[in-house]
Parts: sequence; structure tokens; C-alpha cells
Amino acid sequence: MSLNYDSIAPRYDRRYQDNDYSGVEEALIGFVGPHLTGRVLEVGCGTGHWLRLLDESGTRVAGVDVSENMLAYARDQAPGALLIRGRAEHLPCANDTFERVFCINAFHHFQDKVGFLAEARRVLGRGGQMMSVGLDPHTGLDCWYLYEYFEPLLEIDRARYPGSSEIRQSMRALEFSNVHTREIQHLPVQLSAREAIERGRLDKDATSQLAILTDEEYRRGIDRIRADLESGEDRGESLYLRADLRLYATIGSVPL
Repeated sequence: MSLNYDSIAPRYDRRYQDNDYSGVEEALIGFVGPHLTGRVLEVGCGTGHWLRLLDESGTRVAGVDVSENMLAYARDQAPGALLIRGRAEHLPCANDTFERVFCINAFHHFQDKVGFLAEARRVLGRGGQMMSVGLDPHTGLDCWYLYEYFEPLLEIDRARYPGSSEIRQSMRALEFSNVHTREIQHLPVQLSAREAIERGRLDKDATSQLAILTDEEYRRGIDRIRADLESGEDRGESLYLRADLRLYATIGSVPL
């Protein structure tokens, strides 16, 4: 399954308005560190939200993304960043170029995940580090209204997202050292279903989970939500959509 990144670029940054990513921001700042002198690469940089954060702090940043539309937005957000169109599995970068490589909520989109990890290892210099941030739907800890109402999604996400333990295993096989995972963001959410619909938070392009569904799968889920909403309102009750999600960072180092 794949997404048309060019088509979702105009609305992509709504996620940063609708959700709290302060834990991710803190983890990224800590990962880069205050005294880094080398260059940092974000793979799957999208519209440049995280590049802008680092660019504004004076960090030398570069971003790679497969979507030209995404990169057009990134050029406006992070004018000091070096931006390159390319695939994560074949990074258009020389060996030993970067001190840090990271991807945030992008790893599950890469077609060859082990291939990307090998590429990250290749472009990192000695002592460099890589960090991947994302969901882990294999833990059984998370609940999400999308998984509740859109029936294929949990199975789809478990196929798209490798578990944190699998990522660590792959990194160790590629001779990353000090590989570890930690939870960096807890995302409890409660939304009025009526408000979510009216504000477009359930539009098909609002998140990659919805965008990857077929039109029929998406319609069935929306119909379920609308049916529960109308049934509740007939009884004088409001329907609330709830989620309890966790984002994890997996980090590894290139030996000196």
C-alpha cells in the first residue's frame, strides 16, 4: 500500500496544529544536542516541520523526501536546509556525510525498511547516531478511534509499522551499537465526534491511516461514526472519540 504524498502535501501540517508533539520536539533536540558541529539529515522530511526547528537553532540540516510537493513546502519552512528529492532506500548522499540521521513518523512509509537502515548506517560517520520515531501498534497498549471505527486499520498498521524490537534487531544486525528504545510521547485524546467531522479531522487526507484506505473502507467507517453520533444525539448524548497512543524513539550509534 502506498500514498500519493504530492496530493496530501497542502494539508499535511494540520497534524501539528491538532496534536501535541512536545515530547517529540524535546527528544529531537536532545538527540541532536547543543554542540553538534556536523550536518543532520532528516529522511522523509515532508513539509519541513522538524527541519525548521533545527534550522532556526543554527544546526546544519538536510532533508530527503520522495515528494516534490512536500519539498516545495519545506523550502519555505526551512530556507537554510539542503533539500534533496530521493528515496530512503537509496539516499543520494556520500558515505560518512552526517553526524545524525533521523526520521519522525516516516519509517513505516519506507518500502524497504532494512534497506533504509543500511543507508543510514552508510551515510553516518563514526560516532554518528540514528533515531527513528513512530507508533508501535504491536504492543497492545494503544487504543484509537480510527482502529475502532475503520476496521482494516489496525491490521494495516501492524503490517506497515515494524515493532520496536524488530527495528532494534535490524539495527544491531547492521552493527549499530547502544541500540535502545524509549517512549517519548504519550498522546491521550478525547474529541467531540461532531467537532471532529466539522473541523475536517476525519477527512480522508487528514492522516495517512485514513488516506491509505480504499474509498469504500473509508466510507464504511465514516458511516459507523455518523450512525453512532446521530443515535447518541437522539438520546440527548454527545459522542466522543477517544485515543491513547504512544510514540517511541529507537536510537543507535555507529561505533567509533
